[in-house]
Amino acid sequence: MADHDVIVVGAGLAGLRCAADLVAAGREPLVLESRDRVGGRVWSHRFADGQWAERGAEFVDTAHREVLALAEQLGLELSEVRCGRDVHQRLLDVGGRTARFDLHHSLDDDLQRFDEAMEALAALVDVDDPAGPGAAELDDLPLAAVVDALGLSLMARVVIGRDIRSEYMLGPDEVSQLMAAWMTALHLRSEGGFEGHRIVGGNDLLATGLAAPITDRIRLSTPVAIVEPDDGAVVLRSGERLTADHLVVTVPLPVLGRLWHDIPTELSRVGYGVGGKVIVQYGRRVWRDQGSDGSVRTERAWGELWETSDDMPGDRGVMTALLSSHDGAALLTLPDVVDRVVAEVERLFPGSRGLAGERVVADWTDDEHSLGAYATFGVGQLVPAWPLLRRRHGRMILAGEHTDEWCGYMEGALRSGARAARTILGGDAC
Repeated sequence: MADHDVIVVGAGLAGLRCAADLVAAGREPLVLESRDRVGGRVWSHRFADGQWAERGAEFVDTAHREVLALAEQLGLELSEVRCGRDVHQRLLDVGGRTARFDLHHSLDDDLQRFDEAMEALAALVDVDDPAGPGAAELDDLPLAAVVDALGLSLMARVVIGRDIRSEYMLGPDEVSQLMAAWMTALHLRSEGGFEGHRIVGGNDLLATGLAAPITDRIRLSTPVAIVEPDDGAVVLRSGERLTADHLVVTVPLPVLGRLWHDIPTELSRVGYGVGGKVIVQYGRRVWRDQGSDGSVRTERAWGELWETSDDMPGDRGVMTALLSSHDGAALLTLPDVVDRVVAEVERLFPGSRGLAGERVVADWTDDEHSLGAYATFGVGQLVPAWPLLRRRHGRMILAGEHTDEWCGYMEGALRSGARAARTILGGDAC
């Protein structure tokens, strides 16, 4: 006889959603979390004056129904993301020269051609069945081939290349056309959904809100060493072995590869974005004094910059640099990475260095509980992995953003947890 009804590995949004739904249905899950907190890659930092920033997942699309519904259920407010919307205030930094986006008129045609190419690609994909008929052909091609075929200007390649790296945390040569087409089709189907919101007070209020009613079922600082799908068992690092009738594992695939000794090759080879963030609070929003909203794209290793505090009160302002893909991940490993980012902000917005205050570094690639930012399917990876992500493995069900259509988003994590709970309750197949 099993020790438990359900064991959920991971107290991120997927695991918490699954456990909360099971408890609501009268079941008795046990949630095991290796960290000393809930939330996983949803982790907010709070400054002394009440401002906040996101170490991990930051934006909520207007089409993220599960996130928006949970926020309403928990009584959380939404802030409006304004930074980066106005081409008269956004900056493009290339070759050491910085100018407003609207001054680069030659970009318009190239950016439109790229958008049209992506829309044509998206039309070839079934959003609800990304590994369906005809998908393998797109899966075997890199997104870089689409960019190369357009014959774009150098400046357009910089902008599009940076956008791709910010979206997928990898370069266009490491993203399959199927992955990019799938994500594009999803956003197009969402009728104009875009990154329009944050949770006031920090996105991790979603996690703590989910966890509050089931705290007695969550064991923090309890790392799992081994998962045994056929037996529905986990072995903790402490050596304790626990069994369950159902096992829901929500950890990222690179971590799962360390726990599941017989993990299928199709899952172990799935790509993950690399990099993280450098966050700095400034005593005054100098960039606004200079006519910018703080949004900057560059070809340099620090990648992309934006003001996180654009809808927060007070004189102080928070800047977030997204260090994405391999150059950004390499920069994050340097001991003086924050000083380098502060120096770059000073170059862009003179007078800011002396106002730089509290600093935060989040390196998701180097985080043992994550080993990457989020799933980004590379060439030839999505079609073979997708069916394995969505079916049972013995007594084990997989959940997490990497198993859902909204791959890489908080929305995907919540949806996957709900799906795992429905599966256990008998309402859905995996």
